[in-house]
Amino acid sequence: MTSAARTGLPEESTTATKAERPAVSRQTLIVGSVALIAALAGGTWYLVHRGFENTDDAQVDGDVVAVPARIGGIVSHVHFIENQKVKAGDLLAELEDAPVRAKLAEAEATLASAIATAEAMDAEVLVAEANAVGNKSVAEAGLRSAAVGVTSYSDQIHDAESAVKSAEVSLSQAAADDDRGKSLFGSGSIAKAEMDRLDTARSMAESNLSGARARLAAAKEATTQAQSKVVEASARVKQSSLVEPLIRQARARADAAHAQVDTAQALRDLALIDVSYTKIVAPSDGVVSKKTVNDGQSVALGQSVVQVVTNRTWVTANFKETQVGHMRTGQPVEFTVDAYPGMTFAGDVESMSGATGAKFTLLAPDNASGNFTKVVQRVPVRVHLREQPAGYPLRPGMSVDLTVDTRK
Repeated sequence: MTSAARTGLPEESTTATKAERPAVSRQTLIVGSVALIAALAGGTWYLVHRGFENTDDAQVDGDVVAVPARIGGIVSHVHFIENQKVKAGDLLAELEDAPVRAKLAEAEATLASAIATAEAMDAEVLVAEANAVGNKSVAEAGLRSAAVGVTSYSDQIHDAESAVKSAEVSLSQAAADDDRGKSLFGSGSIAKAEMDRLDTARSMAESNLSGARARLAAAKEATTQAQSKVVEASARVKQSSLVEPLIRQARARADAAHAQVDTAQALRDLALIDVSYTKIVAPSDGVVSKKTVNDGQSVALGQSVVQVVTNRTWVTANFKETQVGHMRTGQPVEFTVDAYPGMTFAGDVESMSGATGAKFTLLAPDNASGNFTKVVQRVPVRVHLREQPAGYPLRPGMSVDLTVDTRK
C-alpha cells in the first residue's frame, strides 16, 4: 500500500506537501540565524557595557561669586567691561570717598583727644600716688610735732606754776619786811633809805608774781592750742591713711581713659576699612559677567556690582538612585559636552551628595502625607576634571552626557 493510500489523501496532494518542506526549513533557518546573531550581539554589548552607568542629566558647574558693594555711595568710575577676564585683586569699580574720608578724619581727631586724655590720667595717677604718700607723711609728722608741743607746754606749765609759787613766797617775804620796816621807820630805828629799799623790794616781788602768773596763763593757753593741733593732725593722719583707695580711684580713671582710646581706635579702624571699601576689587581669577553698575550710579550696601565666574569648574551629574549603588569616590568618568561634538573629557568621581536633589528643594516631598506616588529620585554626583584641554573652555551650565565606570 502506498503512503497516499495510508493517509487517505490523493497522491497529488502528498507530492505537493513534500515539495513545500524545503522552503519552510530555509525560512526557519533564517529566522533562527537572525535571532542567534541578535542574541550574540546583545550578549556582547552587555558584556562590554556591564558596570557602566550613563546619564545625560548633567551639566558643567563652577563657582559664581556675586561681588557686592561693601558700603553705600556713588560710583565714580567703573574699570571693567562685560565678560572681561580679571585676576584676583584687580580694581573693578570705585566709589566717591569724600564722605568716608571725612569720617576718618573725625575718628582720628577723636583718637588723638582720647590718647591725650589717657596720658593726662596716667600723669594724674603718678601725682595722686605722690600726693597721697606725701600727705600721709606730712600728717604723721605734724601729729608727732603737735604731740611734742603738748609735752613741751606741759613742762612750761609746771615751771610756770613753780615760778608763781616762788614769786608768791618772795612777795610774802618782801611784804613782811616792808611792814616791819615801816614800823621801825616810824620809831626812828631805820633810815629813810632802808625804808625805800624795802618798798622797792616789795614792788619788785609783786611784779615778779604778776609776770609768773602771766607766764603760767600763756603756757596753759599754748597747751590748749597744742592739744587742738594734735586733734587736727590726728584727723589729717586718718584722712591721709586712705592712700590705696585714692590711688585706685586715680587708676580707675586712667583705665577708663585708656578704654576710650581703644574705642576711638576701633572707630578709626572702621573708618579706614570704609575708605578701603570705596575700591571694589575682584575676589578671585575669572570672568566678570552680569554687570549692573555704571559711572554716577548710586549703590546700596550689599548690592551686587558684578558676578565673577571663577576658573575652577567641575561636572554635576544627577544619576537615578538605581544607578549609584556601585559608585565610589575615585571611579573613572568620561563625558562629552554638547558644545564640542566628538570631544571626550576625562574625570573622576569626587563625591556624592548627602541627599537626593528633591530634599534640597524649597518644598521637599513628604511621603508621610498618605498620598504617595513612588518616583525614582536623582542623586547629584560631583565629578572632578582631570585636565581641561586647551581650546575647549567649560562654562558653568553647559550640558553634559556622562558615563561612570563602576567596575573599578
